[in-house]
Amino acid sequence: MKNTTLGDLLGTELEEEFIKFDLTEIQDILSNLQSTNAIDLGHAEELQQKALRGADIISEYLAKLVKTTSYLESKVNSVKNKISLEYVAPEGTRTTIEMRKWAGESAPEVEELAIRVAKAKGSKSILEKKYDILIKLHHHYKDIATGLRKTVLGYNQVKSSDNGWE
Repeated sequence: MKNTTLGDLLGTELEEEFIKFDLTEIQDILSNLQSTNAIDLGHAEELQQKALRGADIISEYLAKLVKTTSYLESKVNSVKNKISLEYVAPEGTRTTIEMRKWAGESAPEVEELAIRVAKAKGSKSILEKKYDILIKLHHHYKDIATGLRKTVLGYNQVKSSDNGWE
């Protein structure tokens, strides 16, 4: 069996193509869970597992988005600083700090990078919401399974008392 490293999960690129992340399985899981009621203990446990499977996929995508967003934000700052430092006022006039700052902030390269950062942050927000929904669904089906164990199967957890185990 091949070892799976953190690098395998996180990816080797500094900037992931997050727009191309495949959410088909996530959408299928969410759609299925939305219209499914647990009919017995086994089914409730299966639904818990499906919710966790979706959350697991999303957690890997979120890690890649955090890496990508951090990289892009760093790149925005370095490009902005480079352009600001290299700016020279036209026609030999005096170059002011405000002119340099404006040049760095209004450069097309900086704007393009800022748009990519915004897309990454928006994508991360979508995935975080879906992750939260899946975790809540997992706990919902877990509560159902616990209730079924108690009512249908007559299962009661062993409780401790002052004299030891009952």
